[in-house]
Amino acid sequence: MSKANPARQVETENVFYTLAVLTLIVAMLGLGGAYAVGAWLDAAREEPANPALTATHLVTIGAQHYVVPAALMSDPIQRRDGFSDRLDMALALPLGAGGRLTMVDVTIMPRGRIRTSANLLDSVYLRQFANAQLQGPPGLVGKPLAGDAGTVGETVWYDPLSPTPFVAKCAVPVAMGGEQKTCIRTVQLSDRNTAVFAFEPSVLDNWRRFDETVESWLAGLRK
Repeated sequence: MSKANPARQVETENVFYTLAVLTLIVAMLGLGGAYAVGAWLDAAREEPANPALTATHLVTIGAQHYVVPAALMSDPIQRRDGFSDRLDMALALPLGAGGRLTMVDVTIMPRGRIRTSANLLDSVYLRQFANAQLQGPPGLVGKPLAGDAGTVGETVWYDPLSPTPFVAKCAVPVAMGGEQKTCIRTVQLSDRNTAVFAFEPSVLDNWRRFDETVESWLAGLRK
């Protein structure tokens, strides 16, 4: 019997590492998003402001400085100035139906820490597509992933016509009732950092505006 190709083995290990990191980030952001929303609701009720949430922090990821209000930072441990290997935020962006605000969780990390969704489309997802094709938001193709490697119930939505396609992977909600952030998308930002987004499936209806909206919002945080 022939020995396994070491390069293919390393590539496989990297792929599963990437998928494991994405799953962990989504789980952490789900809790962080609830925390941030509660903070904003407290402020809206004009209750005495928590000093820890009214501060602003200068956080450096890679070579980029971000000036971030503490109330947007999902993890209280990150509410400090200085260099960091990640920044977790909960943002209210106009990406819902009719442009309504909807919560989008984002983790920013230095470039190269995790593979982008577009990269995974070519190197991983295309090999796992089932034969079925789902109907969804105009312009996107929905391909369920085959039932192995823990991908049962997951669908990849992508733009098949663009050389730099929009790609997002969405899972079936774990419980009924209410919208859940079951979609994830990883992109390289214009500042060369990498961002992982978790959002509700309804955001896919505004997929053409997604990257522009995110970049516009983050531009206000960059220093």
